[in-house]
Amino acid sequence: MDDAQVFLLLTDTGSLLTQTIKLFTKKKYNHCSLALDSDLENTYSFGRKKINNPFIGGFVKEDTLSPFFLHSHCAIYSLTVSQKEKRELEIFIESMERDEHLFHYNFLGLITAFLEIEWSRSNYYFCSQFVATIMKNAGIFYPKKALSLVTPTDILSGLPFELIYEGRLIDYHQSFCSHSSWELTPSILD
Repeated sequence: MDDAQVFLLLTDTGSLLTQTIKLFTKKKYNHCSLALDSDLENTYSFGRKKINNPFIGGFVKEDTLSPFFLHSHCAIYSLTVSQKEKRELEIFIESMERDEHLFHYNFLGLITAFLEIEWSRSNYYFCSQFVATIMKNAGIFYPKKALSLVTPTDILSGLPFELIYEGRLIDYHQSFCSHSSWELTPSILD
């Protein structure tokens, strides 16, 4: 059976929440998402459900062509996995999509993670906690710390990711994606 690829998308949206998190972490990128394809059409994470309200969050299929993400700076990494491992990720994501109303953003978990206090709450995740959890459930990632403490940097350093792009997300879409199911309109490009 052939190998498959999944992608880790790290972003800096420049939002107030991102800037606040960055003050504490001192990291370039503080939001991570898992993409199942190189065009980033199937990109999942835990984040804001309403673009202009960071306090309404949960499980999201991210639209990397939205103005919120498109002008973000990002790093995109690929990871080779087995077809079985990728299918396990898809199954986990499909089950979360069916029951997305049950899942919530783990704001308090961000604080406890920063303080290095392990605290797991059922159905509450922040972005890296979500990515680490589904990758662990698929048999891909075995973190050296509790899932409630995993950062984007831990995921990146814990697996043999290969950097495929770093820069503005809009430039990635324009240069590397086949936009068969969408088009970049002039208003998005400005």
